Amino acid sequence: MKRRAAIVFLSVCFLVTLAGTSHAAEKVIKLGHVLDTKHPYHIGSEYFAKRVKELTKGRLEVQVYPSSQLGNERELVEALQIGTVEAAAITTAVTSRFVKELEIFNLPFLFRDFEHLYKVTDSPFGEELNAAAMKKGLRILGWWAGGSRSIYARKPISDLASMKGLKIRTMETPLIIATWKALGLIPTPIPFSEVYTALQQGVVDAGEGNVISYQSMKFDEVAPYLSHIKYLITVELLLMGEQYFKSLPPDLQSAVLQAGKDSVPVERKANEDAENKVVELLKAKNRTVVVPDLAPFMKAVQPVYEQYGKAIGMERIKWVQDYR
Repeated sequence: MKRRAAIVFLSVCFLVTLAGTSHAAEKVIKLGHVLDTKHPYHIGSEYFAKRVKELTKGRLEVQVYPSSQLGNERELVEALQIGTVEAAAITTAVTSRFVKELEIFNLPFLFRDFEHLYKVTDSPFGEELNAAAMKKGLRILGWWAGGSRSIYARKPISDLASMKGLKIRTMETPLIIATWKALGLIPTPIPFSEVYTALQQGVVDAGEGNVISYQSMKFDEVAPYLSHIKYLITVELLLMGEQYFKSLPPDLQSAVLQAGKDSVPVERKANEDAENKVVELLKAKNRTVVVPDLAPFMKAVQPVYEQYGKAIGMERIKWVQDYR
């Protein structure tokens, strides 16, 4: 009797184990980004993960790693190319170091507003850029909004003159470095994860970035003065390594592409909602927010267009600027 009970018990355990494993994901996709869990990038990433699970009926599982857990953005691009990370959300400011065709998005004051950016990236031009990215081992699954980038500092910055000579943390993108040099500042590339400490310790006087992360990463605690110049309306890319994408069977490829497409309006709305609220949040915290006259800034960066225009293509730049 005891022997029979033991056999029945073991059989039940086996069936339970079998049932559990039958629903396990066939593949796990690691998706990394450098922002916190409240940021629109994370909201977009989590929605992508949800849609992948739904569309593949659990055959694919996306695990999201925020806050630079899988590396900084340059490291993430490299990991996508060699296949150690499957997916990531990365700004074009960094991706353009690997896909030169994306360099156009680093030009200051290129876009009028978010709607202008969406129209450009959702046009055949976006498909052309994706084809260029695929040749470099990267597939664009979604054209997300990266937010408008401005400057924040440890001291008051009310106009261009008050910024002259400040040491500013920037990304390591040459065109962005050239932009801040043209504006009279001293660009200092520092990893995003080290920005708070660099400002706190006075390694740099200022930083630049999207206003959402300025508030969500608490940079406003150590640099309470924001000059909302919106010198870049940036593009954030939801990327997958092309090598990994091609390893998936056709039905899973289709599901991933659809999930990426579905994530776009969700992330864009989260970004716009957060950006609309952030200035009021900052003012409520007694941070100083100014919107200076942009004419001097736009005039000062014209040499950047002259320096990079030939390589990017002046006709292409004009097409983007005039696109309606």
